[in-house]
Amino acid sequence: MRKVVSLTLLSMFLGACASNDVPEDVKIEPINYIDLSLDDQRELAKEYWVVQKRKEPKYPISAVREGLSGCVDLIVGINKEGKLNGYKIKSSYPQGVFDNYAAAALNKWQWAATDKNKNKAPVLTSIQFDFMVSGSKNKTEPRNSVDSLTCNSSNK
Repeated sequence: MRKVVSLTLLSMFLGACASNDVPEDVKIEPINYIDLSLDDQRELAKEYWVVQKRKEPKYPISAVREGLSGCVDLIVGINKEGKLNGYKIKSSYPQGVFDNYAAAALNKWQWAATDKNKNKAPVLTSIQFDFMVSGSKNKTEPRNSVDSLTCNSSNK
């Protein structure tokens, strides 16, 4: 009797999983991004998309209490609607302290296509957020990162 109940539950579970499959008539196509994510291509992204709505990240209270400054450099995908379509942390200092705050702010950004980008081609680009607090304990380390326009992994 236990085997019958177990098999019934297993078949119900598998049936439920099968019903979540994508229908055959729905085609999922990959997004073909123009890759402008290298540091020397940062400015080229402005030829395709300009920031229309920007939200500055919140400063983590724990970082303020500890007197920490830092930076987060992200690779972001801007889709045809001018919205964030995903991100990846390229580098951050101190690692993990400001990452979620930078990503949360980026989720609220909106971009507008330029005249050159009439087809609204999606792009990958990099965006850096700098977090500075006066009297920072680690001020010289992130300041060096900011001056070089990268959130340098050598500062970690």
